[in-house]
Amino acid sequence: MEDLTGNSSKTTFYVESFPDKIKRFAWIVVAIALIVGGIIIWSGIGSGARRAMDHAKDVRMALKMVSVEYYGGKVCLYDPSKESGMTDEALARIANLIPLKGEITLTGWDDDKNIPLSFTYREGRYMVEYRDVGTGSGTYEMNGDWNVYYSFKVLEYTAGD
Repeated sequence: MEDLTGNSSKTTFYVESFPDKIKRFAWIVVAIALIVGGIIIWSGIGSGARRAMDHAKDVRMALKMVSVEYYGGKVCLYDPSKESGMTDEALARIANLIPLKGEITLTGWDDDKNIPLSFTYREGRYMVEYRDVGTGSGTYEMNGDWNVYYSFKVLEYTAGD
């Protein structure tokens, strides 16, 4: 039988030093800060995208309302020769109906149903794109696809000075 009470034990215990504890704690804090920071940034971008999409839906409704007004006067608000894709008067009328915080570019119009087929709305770093999928009946429902893009400047090169 072996003697278990002696100091001939081969088991050694590792005692973590104070600097090793500090390093481990610092790595944990950095990892948590990166995760929380990423979640905060992502949720901020997501909430801004939802806000821009809500404004773009308001733009679509204003386009439809102004088109009804123009239809009564037998005039179309779509003007492909303009940069915005619509007449200046129509753009001013839309700005009077809703608080316009961005730029509208009307890229497609259905003359038969008198509804927008496609447009883009840019607000800050967000761009919302609407495209009718062709399943709508021309009513005031949201029958199209909505895409929201987030952009930021990666590189800028200026010549001169």
